[in-house]
Amino acid sequence: MRTTIQRFVAIILFILFAGLYSLFSHYFFLQREETSSIILDTMNDDLSELSYILSKTVTSHTNIRSTRAMLDRVVSNNHFIDAIMIVRGDDVLLSNNPQYKTVPPRHEFYISEDESAYNVLKRGIGLEGVVRYYVSDELYLLDLIFIFDQDEIDMRLTQDQTYFMVSFGVIPLLLIAIVAYLFRNYISRPLEKLRQFAYYQSVAPSAFNLKELEAIRSSMLQTFNRLEAEKNELYRMARTDELSGLANRNALNEYLNRLIAESLRNRNEFAIMFLDLDNFKLINDALGHHIGDELLQEIAVAIKEIVRSNDFVSRIGGDEFLIIVNHYSSLQELLHVIDRIQTHLSLPRIIQNHPVNVTSSVGIAFYPKDGSDTVSLMQHADIAMYEAKKKGRSQYHFYTEELNEQVLKAVNIDKAMRAALIDEEFELYYQPKVDLQNGAIVGAEALIRWNSKNDGMIFPDEFIPVAEDNGFIVALGRWIFETACKQQAKWKRKGINIPVSVNLATRQLLEKNFAEVLSNIVKETRADPKKIDLEITEYVLFENTDQNLLTIKSLREKGFSVSLDDFGTGYSSLSYLKQFPIDSLKIDKSFLNDFDKENGAAFIETIINLGKTLDIAVVAEGVETEEQIEYLKSSRCHYYQGYYCSRPVPAGKFENLYHSLNLAVLDTSTKRKSSRKKSSSGSIR
Repeated sequence: MRTTIQRFVAIILFILFAGLYSLFSHYFFLQREETSSIILDTMNDDLSELSYILSKTVTSHTNIRSTRAMLDRVVSNNHFIDAIMIVRGDDVLLSNNPQYKTVPPRHEFYISEDESAYNVLKRGIGLEGVVRYYVSDELYLLDLIFIFDQDEIDMRLTQDQTYFMVSFGVIPLLLIAIVAYLFRNYISRPLEKLRQFAYYQSVAPSAFNLKELEAIRSSMLQTFNRLEAEKNELYRMARTDELSGLANRNALNEYLNRLIAESLRNRNEFAIMFLDLDNFKLINDALGHHIGDELLQEIAVAIKEIVRSNDFVSRIGGDEFLIIVNHYSSLQELLHVIDRIQTHLSLPRIIQNHPVNVTSSVGIAFYPKDGSDTVSLMQHADIAMYEAKKKGRSQYHFYTEELNEQVLKAVNIDKAMRAALIDEEFELYYQPKVDLQNGAIVGAEALIRWNSKNDGMIFPDEFIPVAEDNGFIVALGRWIFETACKQQAKWKRKGINIPVSVNLATRQLLEKNFAEVLSNIVKETRADPKKIDLEITEYVLFENTDQNLLTIKSLREKGFSVSLDDFGTGYSSLSYLKQFPIDSLKIDKSFLNDFDKENGAAFIETIINLGKTLDIAVVAEGVETEEQIEYLKSSRCHYYQGYYCSRPVPAGKFENLYHSLNLAVLDTSTKRKSSRKKSSSGSIR
């Protein structure tokens, strides 16, 4: 059973006191017995001496009274004797104290040999001796009796007892009380303070007098201070973004939960803004992550300086920041905050001698209109931010229910796409690429179609953007490429040895060993890499320039040709055409629609002339009318695609179309040759 230090010390003190008291009691009893023996011995000596003197002095019964003075002298010299009597038989012959006229009972004078001196003094009334004297040679015996002065004896023994009680009772108790007091104040209470400090970690106790306890207190204080500092640091680290110094996602969740509870109670509204830097990845790739990190630090400082002191700013990952604006008077005030942030962030910056320009896209959601909890508010602000990015750089957008429905639709499409790939619901259609000069089909572009069991035919513009956003385009693009290669090999065996074009997404080019993957697929399907044309967009040339350049060059080395799709809709930089190995340019349909206008025609002819100058084939897309065909022929364009020839069709229908058109072209060519021969022979004749 455990006990406290106070109880333990009390037990020790009690045992010590009991031991000392027992020892002192034994010593007291010995002293009392010794004192009693001295008193008794003194009276015995006086009794013997007086008995001897009387034996010499008394000569007859008649002169006994003459010894009265002698008896008085003995009594006066011995305070423990109350009276002296000379007795013969039962008659008192002489007594110096008139009170004693009769002889006390004889048994009260009996002294046992084993009885202690103290008991003799306390129990008995006196001592008895014998006086012997002779008369004419006849021996006479008288009894000599000493009567104890009990009061004097009791006083003497009580005095010793009082001295003992003071010396060995009160003083040890006083010492024990002093020890207990000192222990309580110098050990027990300090230890209790240390216990409370260790348990509650409240106010630190002041310095102690005992060196050992002070060392413990000082050590505990240092330890708790260090632990408190470490706890505060861990708390700060757990709620602070290490790079920017702003609040992180943990601190954001705590703040949002408190703010939602407060706003619900007070029926207040607040805005949550999701800010994402535009094209930040390009800065990281082009200048390095150390430049990107320093830029993020400057951006964090800038945002913190722009917003008000009662607004909340956090970095939740990468180049994404979340700003909570509370207590704004109007929507116009909120727009001023957004405008200040975007304007300030778009200012040119110098990071380690590198000029950097950055813009931002902002999505805004409101509590409680757009969400009543942390998750929904952040999701809806994120959705609005992506909608802002779709509108272009340095834009902002407010969340609406329409956006939410679009996101839910995208989520459902994502799930359905992944299942569709497993269930083989995807199919490739092929659109002919036609030679403008003779009308022959010289190539085919592979275009994916989704024939859903539940929803029927789903066209690419509905699911391809979703696949590009969520990364599924990598798996889907590989399936498209593999299927197109199989079809090219199959057509080659049937005598249709034409190039097949496959569209590549930006994410595919970023895959590790992408060129090797495509090369292995070509080998496995026994397709001809020289008959596989890879179509890319201008955005591929702009993003991750160095890596994409290496990948495209590697693909060209393996025999693939490369076409630049939708030329003119992006940056249309001549430096990219000079830098990247491009085999053909494809004019977007939006430009061909304006062929009959001066500006439109000038733009189309510029692209065609550029292709001729750089020795790059030019393909016009979206051709639908005879007028467009005639215009392109007159402009010396090489090829076209469009509904004028055919919509994208399944592989079987494409084969039939190929044979019918190319046979017609062959017949026309044969007739022309025959006509020229006849004309030639006629002239000879």
